[in-house]
Amino acid sequence: MAGGPLFNVQLGRRDGLISKASRVEGNLPLPTFNVNQLNTMFARHNLTQLDMIALSGAHTLGFSHCNRFANRLYSFSSSSRVDPSLDPTYAQQLMASCPQNVAPDIAINMDPVTAQTFDNVYYQNLVAGKGLFTSDQVLFTNPSTQSTVNDFANNPGDFNGAFITAMRKLGQTGVKTGNQGEIRRDCTAFN
Repeated sequence: MAGGPLFNVQLGRRDGLISKASRVEGNLPLPTFNVNQLNTMFARHNLTQLDMIALSGAHTLGFSHCNRFANRLYSFSSSSRVDPSLDPTYAQQLMASCPQNVAPDIAINMDPVTAQTFDNVYYQNLVAGKGLFTSDQVLFTNPSTQSTVNDFANNPGDFNGAFITAMRKLGQTGVKTGNQGEIRRDCTAFN
C-alpha cells in the first residue's frame, strides 16, 4: 500500500477479550445503505456526516465479493435492472468480472483506478459513477453529501485532514476501562 496521511494515534487503548463475527452485524454499514442510514449508524458513535464521508474514503483500498453489490448489476429495481447511477462502462466491467451466479470467493477491488494506493481517487470515482456499493455512490448522488464528495475529489489535503480527524474520533468510541479488555503486547493475539 502506498500513500495516505501520517498521524499519531493514542497508545494504550484496551482491546476486547471477545472477537466474534456475529458481533459485527449492526455495527458496520451495509453496502445497500442510503445517506440517512449511514448518518444514523455513524451518529451512534458520535461521528458526523463529514466524518462518515471521510471514513468512507477508506474504500480506496480493499476488495469486495461480488454478492455484496450484484443487486446493482442484475436486479436493481423493477424499472431498471442495472443501477442507473453506475457508469455504463464500469457496469459492464463489473458484469464481466462478476457474472450472475459467480463463485462466492470471487472478489474485485473497491477502487477500480488506484486499488493499491490510499488517495482521494475514491471520490473522483464517485463523481464518475464508479462507486462499487450503493452506500458509496449515494454519497455523490445525494445533494446533502455531494459538495463534500466534490471537495474531497478535488482537494486531497481536505480529504486527508478530515480522514485524520474522523479516525481520531473513531478511536475514542467504545473505549474500555479498568479490567475491561487488555492492552495487548501483540495486537494480533490475546496476551
